[in-house]
Amino acid sequence: MEKAVIYARVSSEEQAKHGFSIENQKRQCLEFAERNGYYVIRTFVDEGKSAKNLDRPEIQDLMAFCSKKKNDVKAVIIWRLDRISRNNEDYHGALRPLFERKGITLLSATEANVNTIEGDLMRNIGMSFAEYERKVIGARTLAGLRQKAEQGEYPHKAPIGYKNISREDGSKTTVIDENYAFYIKQAFNLYDSGMYTLRSLSDKLYKDGLRSKTGKRIPKTSIEHILKNIFYTGVFKFEDKIYENAKHSAIISKELFYRVQDRLIDPNKTRKHNIDFAYTGMMRCGYCDCLLTAELKKDKYIYYHCTGNKGGDCKRDYINELKVDKSFAEILKLIIIPKEIRERISEELKKVHDLKNGYSKDVKNNIIKQIQTLENRIENAFELKLDGTITHDFWKTQNDKWQNEKDRLKIQLDEIDRLDREFYEKADIMLGFTDNAYEYFLKGNTAQRRKILEIISEEITYKDKKFDIKLRPIFQTIAENQYKLSLKYANNRTSETGIKKELEVNSSSKSIKNSPGWTRTSNPSINSRMLRH
Repeated sequence: MEKAVIYARVSSEEQAKHGFSIENQKRQCLEFAERNGYYVIRTFVDEGKSAKNLDRPEIQDLMAFCSKKKNDVKAVIIWRLDRISRNNEDYHGALRPLFERKGITLLSATEANVNTIEGDLMRNIGMSFAEYERKVIGARTLAGLRQKAEQGEYPHKAPIGYKNISREDGSKTTVIDENYAFYIKQAFNLYDSGMYTLRSLSDKLYKDGLRSKTGKRIPKTSIEHILKNIFYTGVFKFEDKIYENAKHSAIISKELFYRVQDRLIDPNKTRKHNIDFAYTGMMRCGYCDCLLTAELKKDKYIYYHCTGNKGGDCKRDYINELKVDKSFAEILKLIIIPKEIRERISEELKKVHDLKNGYSKDVKNNIIKQIQTLENRIENAFELKLDGTITHDFWKTQNDKWQNEKDRLKIQLDEIDRLDREFYEKADIMLGFTDNAYEYFLKGNTAQRRKILEIISEEITYKDKKFDIKLRPIFQTIAENQYKLSLKYANNRTSETGIKKELEVNSSSKSIKNSPGWTRTSNPSINSRMLRH
């Protein structure tokens, strides 16, 4: 029997409302393991933990346990997909790559486990709904944070140089921490002088007495983060909006802050613009394994190059994003989803859509009822005030309380509407991808192109002016089959000379090599999982 581990999770809210008990999850997972020939060697349980991120002790232990070759884990069994994650980036960016790299199968005890393109895409759909549900649940918290920001209170933990304190009435506020404010001023002034780099500034501040909570030197990345934080000017940024009505005091002037920002932007660093780059964080340098970063040239041309953060000996070539698009598009010509799978995906999306609509309508109807109740209370209380039944002070206290609650509920409604739009955008990407991945990619926006690459690829590297794209096994199989069909079609229509201008297979590496022209060698087989351009 092959070894498996079980992961179970429940938040306190789910435990109370839905009865997703840990014992029930463990029991069903164990029964599933026995039916399918797995021997469970360990069970990981996170109780009272949200799946909004991977900051959970047991999921971290599970990832570490699965990473060790000696444990020889072949499967991770969960009760349902949303137990292990409700965050697309965590699932596709951390969990899934780890399991695939170690040859571990993720299995659900209550959902379909199909190792096909259809099953793979359905997990994408399921994860999208799990993330949608999590965000709807968190809408009330977000609404409270937004309302706090509108009132001039920073809704998060104060940065270094400040501290959060409680007022006499129990409310919290942010004040300057004199123990650290000096170092913040020093950091800005020294960097503004032009005499220090981020690294030398980090060293200087350490010598002057600045320490982390553990007594260590503040790294240069953290120093850079401090220098870019507008909070120190007496305003704050929340959800990409600057709040000028902040209630905390400034440590530095805005003039000094913006002079430092100008110094931080130099020819060797990526300029910050109000645009999203499609492929940041997705491609690595084939020489030093650093991530490729994006840079805008002349305010209209996007280039990617190695960050060089690991100090490797690489050429750091600049690649125009148009060439990147073309390289990836050539690969997508080979990703053609069979019609029957597209139809099944569509049917499943309809089911998820109905589920989402039912869920969001219930939540929204409940919020609307609460708003109506509050409005009735406000109207009735005002009439009682006019009649002299209640005092002005009592009315004002209650009115302020009800108005604030009504504002929070309205923010929740707006957030659910935003999540609905986001859901439809993701569903559109899925359908567009299954209809015609190549054309959809070429016409798609930044988010659409990025999502398609996340769906099909495991790893993308750039070396010697060529991209190596490691496809997920399912899409590798599709690409190989389509390539063979292309060869057969070409053999039926053109001579050997004509084919050489269209198709090329590198027989030594047995990989598809994409270039402006394709040629074919004597060996048309494709056994590698690596596609190159």
